[in-house]
Amino acid sequence: MKKLLLLTLPLLLIGCSGKQLGSQSRVAILDSSSREHLTTELTMGDYTAFAEKVTNKMLRSRLVQSWGKKRPKLVVGKLANNTNNDSIRMQDIYDRITETILNSGLVRLMDQSATSFDYVVRTELSETRQFGGDGSELAYYKLEFKLFKLDGEMVGQWSDVLPLGKAIRKY
Repeated sequence: MKKLLLLTLPLLLIGCSGKQLGSQSRVAILDSSSREHLTTELTMGDYTAFAEKVTNKMLRSRLVQSWGKKRPKLVVGKLANNTNNDSIRMQDIYDRITETILNSGLVRLMDQSATSFDYVVRTELSETRQFGGDGSELAYYKLEFKLFKLDGEMVGQWSDVLPLGKAIRKY
């Protein structure tokens, strides 16, 4: 009986305090693909969607589709960050690009240190910003892929732009 009382007493006290078990006030678990924004900065959902969209543009292109079952060797070069934000997780973007390419089965994905390959993809993330005098802000992020042959000839280019806007606050 004492054991039962010792087990139920803490639960009874918590129940009387008005606190709910298993919840944290003002904190919610979001869907990992959520595109919610509090600022004009990129989120993890943006990284993954942006990388997948541009990578799939390249993979669906006439050029890549013409490779058929040849499966050429492809190197994805280091992703250049030409934004003003050094905290953007470039490795996450790179990982999503390589994952999408690898899962397509259209190419043999090679490490950046490989010495034998057929194509190299150079990737760049850039941004432009506009600020309004009323506190509003527009940010445009551009992710661009350029595909080169070994001799340096550029044979393809794909990009996408993600605009993010911050409205003025009205009190």
